Amino acid sequence: MRTNFIAVLIMVAAMPLVGRAQVIVNDSWADGGRNNGADPLDINWWTSSASTGIEVSVGSMGMVTGTAGRGIHGIFSTQTLAIGDSLIATYTFTTPATVGTAQTGAFRVGLFDTLGRAGLDANITSSSGTPSSLYGYYTAGTVGLPGYMLDMDVGTGAEDISFRQLDTPVNVPGQTPTGRLMGTTVGFTQLSPTGVDGGYAFTANTTYTGSFAITRISATDMQLTGTLGSYSHSNTDSFDSADIGMIAFWANSNVFGTSSTPDTANKGIDFSNIKIE
Repeated sequence: MRTNFIAVLIMVAAMPLVGRAQVIVNDSWADGGRNNGADPLDINWWTSSASTGIEVSVGSMGMVTGTAGRGIHGIFSTQTLAIGDSLIATYTFTTPATVGTAQTGAFRVGLFDTLGRAGLDANITSSSGTPSSLYGYYTAGTVGLPGYMLDMDVGTGAEDISFRQLDTPVNVPGQTPTGRLMGTTVGFTQLSPTGVDGGYAFTANTTYTGSFAITRISATDMQLTGTLGSYSHSNTDSFDSADIGMIAFWANSNVFGTSSTPDTANKGIDFSNIKIE
């Protein structure tokens, strides 16, 4: 028996490690703060468009939208995907008392390369009238942040998921520079096909879990997979960068809630966990 047990141990030790996940972020705001506190798996969370776009309490982070289109983002240690590697972001959130209707691609999740750009790990103000060169496509010589956006329909009656790639050239002829992150689809190329119509539906006061996974499948291609509950959609696309170091969320105006003021009722979605591995 002793000999067999030792033989098994040797055999297991020699087996390759397959599918072992490394957790990079696992934030549930147990400390009630939006910064990286005592838990090493917390990260800093920032506003991406307006200073009033975020609120945090114990066990929850709210993205305050309501009647305003707003976003938030977090920076984590840059992960370089080798062939066969995946980066998976999973997020759990609860909708408010009011969910809008007939909004195509109105709730958005993004994973981007920061390009090592100083200033992204902070609150950023940006809009069509006050763009930020940190996002690119605004200041001559500043490229956009390479990456992908997953967008979800809200209240259309035929909701689906689609993906868009943020391209990186500077001063594209005929394209309006934006200096925004995900508050617009300008600068993004939509991947085809989109998901199956009617795959899911958002309802008020309901908790959802979604995910966005990026897998490098070759020297030039990424596979993108988005889920919401049991619904799933995937695309394959060539990529501009194998580095990912930022996660971002966005909701258009009049999608979630009726108030755009923090610490009020019915003001947007509340995240209870965001995990990246």
